[in-house]
Amino acid sequence: MANSLTQEIDRMLSSVMGDFIATATLKKNCELIGTSPDNLSAAELPALAEKIEKSIAFFNNADTARELAEKIKALR
Repeated sequence: MANSLTQEIDRMLSSVMGDFIATATLKKNCELIGTSPDNLSAAELPALAEKIEKSIAFFNNADTARELAEKIKALR
């Protein structure tokens, strides 16, 4: 992933989900909002955070999901 935003998000997700699931989750959720990891922009972060929060809650817990979603929204 060449995009610095997606690299940072991938690192955050990997810390709670593992590398493989984090990368797959990021890719799928980017697709759900109509973009790709390489083309993700800061303007799309709120929508991505909302989608990813649900994915993280499935693999982890709601508190961790909410915390990571807020961190994703705060990226620039």
